[in-house]
Amino acid sequence: MRDERLKTLFLLLGVIVLLGLGVTACQPKGPPYVKEKFPVCTHPANQVYPAISGQVVVWKDYRNGNWDIYGCDLDTATEFPICTHLAEQGRPAISGEVVVWWDYRNGNWDIYGYDLDSGIEFPICTEPSDQRKPVILGDIVLYWDDRNGNWDIYGYDLDTGVEFSVCTEPGAQFNISISGDVVVWVDERNGNMDIYGYNLSSGVGFPVCTNPADQRVPAVSGNLVVWVDERNGNMDIYGYDLSSGVEFTICTNPAIQFVPTISGDIVVYRDYRNQQWHVYGYDLATDTEFPVSTIDAYHRTPTVLGNIVVWVERTNSNRDIYGCRLGRRGE
Repeated sequence: MRDERLKTLFLLLGVIVLLGLGVTACQPKGPPYVKEKFPVCTHPANQVYPAISGQVVVWKDYRNGNWDIYGCDLDTATEFPICTHLAEQGRPAISGEVVVWWDYRNGNWDIYGYDLDSGIEFPICTEPSDQRKPVILGDIVLYWDDRNGNWDIYGYDLDTGVEFSVCTEPGAQFNISISGDVVVWVDERNGNMDIYGYNLSSGVGFPVCTNPADQRVPAVSGNLVVWVDERNGNMDIYGYDLSSGVEFTICTNPAIQFVPTISGDIVVYRDYRNQQWHVYGYDLATDTEFPVSTIDAYHRTPTVLGNIVVWVERTNSNRDIYGCRLGRRGE
């Protein structure tokens, strides 16, 4: 009898242990946290406006006495020049092996590109009008263009060599973001700044947010659009789910939040709640806000891709590029 009781006891203990392991394994992952911070470029000159694709970060750099484009491979920690033309080059963007930027070599702002694989630079749009602030995804490059007398959205297909218009509505359109076939931007057709979008596959445009207050600097990832919103009398972060048609708040802290970017469930933005520009993040999967970088330094233009966040940080008299990798509690 005693042996049977011991067997039963051991069996029960084993079941409890297995259930415990199962519960642990099935527990949802916790909110993100900064797993590792690292410098990307700390050259004594100024570096600004970082962008990332894969393990490559690109930025605008003043080391040669004018603004050039440089990059760094995070895997090898190798830095390299992309464009050092004597004219000024503006805010770069990158997708895969192609880097694009706006360039003043022709006496007006044009769009140029560079293939990291081949080392070949090429013009994308050199219309006599100005083109500014390109974005790129795959073969599609989009940019603001004032050929019609105000800022419109134009695009260029690197594969076909064909330029196309995205939005030429009255009023200015600017501050573009792209994910998949979805393009979003700031639009002034209604007399204030709203968020509109366009599906490149269907050719259909649509409003995202037309609240009477101003909305600024949108970003899109998949079906999620985020932006800066002034409906509460200061700058907050709002979002919209294109698949469900539901708008939602992300951060309405009384301080200013600015320039959100999004990758998957992670949104990052500048935040002034500590009387200093810091970088915060928000995890849409767990509805949790988290600090990314809150050291005593000026931060600007954070951007996120996957679990990597990069930003500009000024701790001394110059601006450097830093980054971090995010982890999740429970991983």
